[in-house]
Amino acid sequence: MHLNHLDLPVPETTRTREFFEQYFALRSVFARADGLTVLIDEAGFALTLSPLPDGERLSYPTGFHVGFNLDSEHAVLQKHAQLAAAGVAMVRPLGELGGALTFQCLAPGPVLVEVAWRERD
Repeated sequence: MHLNHLDLPVPETTRTREFFEQYFALRSVFARADGLTVLIDEAGFALTLSPLPDGERLSYPTGFHVGFNLDSEHAVLQKHAQLAAAGVAMVRPLGELGGALTFQCLAPGPVLVEVAWRERD
């Protein structure tokens, strides 16, 4: 069994969709008039972006994030350089944490995004 779907409420589904399409190669496969959007990655993971109900404020718990585990140290370094060059806000700088090379940035929302690589034994 694999976790293969996440519904993420966000205040601006269009901006958040564009971020994940541009920087993480997710592709939109469904969109409703109210903004609900389904994005799919190359492995079939479905990320649904749901509009917040009127009057509701975005409030994720401290530390809540979505993560991308990349295939190599080089891929993490490239992604960090790409996001930094685009002016994406970095929350935790590139570095080692718990045996992984990792960094955190903010997607529109804001949504905390972690990018990491860990050498496998």
